[in-house]
Amino acid sequence: MCWNALKLDKELIMFPLLSLLTCGVLLAGITGPLVMSGEFEEFITMTMPMDDEGNINPLAIALDFAIYFVVYFVMIFFNTALVACARIRFSGGDPTVADGLKASINRLPQIFVWALTTSIVGFILSKLAENQKGIGKFVFGFLGAGWAIASFFVVPVLVAEKVGPITALKRSAAVIKKTWGELLIAQLGMSALSIFIILPAFIVFFVGMIMFEQAGPAVIITLAVITLFWVFATSLALSALNGILKTALYIYATEGKIPANFDSDVIMNPAPTKK
Repeated sequence: MCWNALKLDKELIMFPLLSLLTCGVLLAGITGPLVMSGEFEEFITMTMPMDDEGNINPLAIALDFAIYFVVYFVMIFFNTALVACARIRFSGGDPTVADGLKASINRLPQIFVWALTTSIVGFILSKLAENQKGIGKFVFGFLGAGWAIASFFVVPVLVAEKVGPITALKRSAAVIKKTWGELLIAQLGMSALSIFIILPAFIVFFVGMIMFEQAGPAVIITLAVITLFWVFATSLALSALNGILKTALYIYATEGKIPANFDSDVIMNPAPTKK
């Protein structure tokens, strides 16, 4: 059903693509001038996490957090656009890329504050987990997973309502409490689909390497390019499908409506039973 919705609005794939391209352009804009000026190695040395005496480098921490924030902001901005377009489709409209971008621009303050909030939490948890071993690493990993689950519906909340991060997180947690069964099965299904679609590409690559080992590097390079393109294209599609699914579950949980093109029996009874 998510695939049928995506076929109606193929332009939804543009949002994860734009997110990736934007991060790439920003990265190139930072590293490009440094490489061209010959100062890249000096920059890397300046931003090492530890100096020669084992002291923490504040510049490295600041840069690391800045990267966290920028990546989160870009992802949330385009995910908001995707969800906005999915809502338009589910309400019977015919969305465009411009509609999604307009919705994100209208929610820039909320997106900025939420990106800052989630990047701070994610950054702190990741740094604390780095210095832990055994049970400590497991605990911080568990906390990170809990945060990801609690904030799962924050973007749909931001699209539906212009609220602050605390309110959005509370609304997200409330939706999860109401739809935890549907959400669990939907995410397991999406994860299985991801493996089912992407795994064959790697199998073909490794089998090809074995079969054409004597054919020279050209064959290996060709297979590698095909594999990378397959993973790239399917990742964009899966990202769009995940946004559509998230929007459909949110509408069902908050409005009690079955989104257009979705089967009410599947939404309300996600685990099929034998008859």
